[in-house]
Amino acid sequence: MIEATDADFKGFEQMQHDLIYDTPKYGNDDDYADQHAVAIFEIFYDAVNGRPDSRGGVHRINMLPTTSHVYFGSVIGATPDGRKAFKPLSEGISPSQGVDKQGPTSVIKSASKIDHLRTGGTLLNQKFAPQFFEDEDSYNCLTALIRSYFALDGHHIQFNVVNADTLRDAQKHPELYRDLIVRVAGYSDYFNDLGEDLQNEIILRTEHV
Repeated sequence: MIEATDADFKGFEQMQHDLIYDTPKYGNDDDYADQHAVAIFEIFYDAVNGRPDSRGGVHRINMLPTTSHVYFGSVIGATPDGRKAFKPLSEGISPSQGVDKQGPTSVIKSASKIDHLRTGGTLLNQKFAPQFFEDEDSYNCLTALIRSYFALDGHHIQFNVVNADTLRDAQKHPELYRDLIVRVAGYSDYFNDLGEDLQNEIILRTEHV
């Protein structure tokens, strides 16, 4: 694995394929995968929370990256989940882009296994295709999803309702989409005003239909 990640998976393409497509991933309500997300949270919490800062106070942890997940990814090499070097990381406590395959209910169940109450805030992004809302009952489903997440002690969930094809077209023809606003990671912004790396990261997020 160390050799593969050091080589950015060049010469290890089959391993990378297996890691991406055949390995359980956080975001699918799979306890085997989710236990690692919980373990990382606990390591982070124990390392940071309550430690003194330079102002006489103490540090508290948040899982609210805004856009830093793109920058952090740009300086981090390949990782054992099959991610190539210098690509964006997942945002907040959201699953890595495109790995949540079991629907939004499974996503919130995975995310709820992290103890949100010990943080200063968490961030979970979800993206729905516009056609999801063609059915009147879909609004009730979304309401139930949000209420269920908060009942599980989730802290913050936010949504984009746009399909990837629209976003790709906006990259090619920005003059036609000057009013297109997207939810980024804790804030909203005009899609045209985002850097290309951040635009691409939003495009790659799983699209529920």
